[in-house]
Amino acid sequence: MNRYFFISIVLLSSQLAAQTDSVQVLNEVIVTANRFAQKQNNTGKVVTVITQKEIQSSPYTSLAEILNRQAGMSILGSNNSPGTNMDIYMRGAATGNTLILVDGNPAFDPSTIRATFDINLIPLGNIERIEILKGGQSTVYGSDAVAGVINIITNQQHAGNHSAVEVSTASFGTRSIQATTKGSNKLVRYALGYYQMKSTGFSSAIDSTKKDNFDKDGMKEHAANIWIGAPQGKSWNWHLAGNWSNYKNDLDQTSYEDAKDFTVQNNNLRFNGGVSKKWSLGEMHVNYHINKTSRNYLDDSLYQNGFTDFMQSDYKGNSSFAEWYGNFKLHKYITLFTSADYRWQHTDQSYFSKSAYGDYSSALSSDSAKINISSLSASLIYNGEKGFNIEAGGRINIHSMYGNNITYTFNPSYLYKNMFKFAFNLSSAFKAPTLYQLYDGFSGQPNLKPETSTTAEFAISYIKTKNMVARVVGFKRNTLNGIDYDYTQYKYYNYNSKKENGIELELGYQQKKWNASINYTYVNGQLNTQDFAYNPTTYGYDVKGDTTYPYLTRIPKNTLNISAGYQISEKFQIVIFHKLLDKRFEPQYMSAPIEMPGFQLTDIHLQYVLRKNITLNAGLKNIFNKQYQEVYGYATRGRNYIFSFRLKL
Repeated sequence: MNRYFFISIVLLSSQLAAQTDSVQVLNEVIVTANRFAQKQNNTGKVVTVITQKEIQSSPYTSLAEILNRQAGMSILGSNNSPGTNMDIYMRGAATGNTLILVDGNPAFDPSTIRATFDINLIPLGNIERIEILKGGQSTVYGSDAVAGVINIITNQQHAGNHSAVEVSTASFGTRSIQATTKGSNKLVRYALGYYQMKSTGFSSAIDSTKKDNFDKDGMKEHAANIWIGAPQGKSWNWHLAGNWSNYKNDLDQTSYEDAKDFTVQNNNLRFNGGVSKKWSLGEMHVNYHINKTSRNYLDDSLYQNGFTDFMQSDYKGNSSFAEWYGNFKLHKYITLFTSADYRWQHTDQSYFSKSAYGDYSSALSSDSAKINISSLSASLIYNGEKGFNIEAGGRINIHSMYGNNITYTFNPSYLYKNMFKFAFNLSSAFKAPTLYQLYDGFSGQPNLKPETSTTAEFAISYIKTKNMVARVVGFKRNTLNGIDYDYTQYKYYNYNSKKENGIELELGYQQKKWNASINYTYVNGQLNTQDFAYNPTTYGYDVKGDTTYPYLTRIPKNTLNISAGYQISEKFQIVIFHKLLDKRFEPQYMSAPIEMPGFQLTDIHLQYVLRKNITLNAGLKNIFNKQYQEVYGYATRGRNYIFSFRLKL
């Protein structure tokens, strides 16, 4: 792994050394760092932007695949069978510790154990751009923003009238169609979109017997979105937006075990509306957001597998979010950001199974399984003329179950001769216990405290030229009161402590004809918690004091992503992507983890502009047909292809 990494650095550096153009970087405007538009150089926070051009110049068809190529990101399930639920790990943090935003609004599923949002519900074609914000961000965004924030900005109307249709075909019987239209008149701006996909898929579980008798696990998906807003150029602004998505896919029983009649149907409905006002000294916003999700599992016994003859379970999670926020110019160099929000959530869950041992059922009602959180925050942002910037702020959170907690951020940065940016960030964050962890009839513990963390990071960026960018980031995160499972009481509890640290390196270079980028991530961590040992006399577990062990499971210590593109002609472009992952460890129930070997993947993307309004794309992924596992016992895609045709109207 290290050999490949250093060879890649040397090769890329030899090309970078030839660069003599000193044109200044076109400073990109971002919104996620402080919730108002600002140039990226005016904040010390670590932000990565994935543009629409980058999305369309890749062979990837899902949000998970795009995210999995970014520094510090590991998306488990991105190469598994269609419909696999993705686990998002940022900088080694556990699932649920990365906050997903959709157009700036928090998106999560209160019915899941860690309240994680299913990113399968957001088709890649509905995304305009993605902003990834690293570090503890609870002062700005509240609960779950422990490792960072992923802001998924969907298609909205900004300028001009245009429509597009994209049709694609891919391996595993995959077919999709995407249609969008955007426009404006004197009264409104609007954007509409529809997406449909169907895939035959392949077996989720690996057929260890090699008899090839496992059935294929396919997927069907539909999604629609609408956005309308006030015409541009108005001091008062408003918008209304709605997103609906639904997909159904086949499941297998467990690793290495097939199931021929096990399905899950997922639904998501999001609505948000807002009003904003701009004036010379700032702007303010009032927003309201509703998120409704449901998952319905059915195993209807057409094929017997295990001791359960029939199983049906239904999970519903509902959340609402109301907020006011604004930024106000107090001085030529000083801006005040302040916000107030109120969020509430509840869940309804039911489970029923039939077996030789009789019927079993359980339920969780929204009458009891509900919480609310109120928050107030304020930050001062100083942007000086001589390159010095600083942000300092705090947030108080009032939770209906555990009470109050406070977070803070301190983020100075300095721009040296418009060439190097030095930044330091010290911040705290928290993750509130989920409804399942609080209220589940068997494992719930109503006295849980929030997980709390402190993150320190230091970043150096080279930004002098428009052709070359580079960034090195070191980070360290300490977590207290992390929520784990007590095998003696069979309840969730707050464990002792957890630590993660790492380094991220990013390089990018572009000429007229070709471009190259590379990112490398090193991450490590350890957990200190109670040690459980099996007691054969009681058939249970006993506590044997504390234990400290490497915490990172399913996450490689070393990850390297490389891409290189060449513009063969004005119409024809080729891009090659290469990924290297170090070994990982798969957790096993009350036993030593299994070591999973590292692997390498190479993908290629071809784009040809047939006419000004017609674009052809072709991608070949895993071109060397590498056999590997992301999750133990579950199959991944071998060599596979995609072709797409895009027509702009």
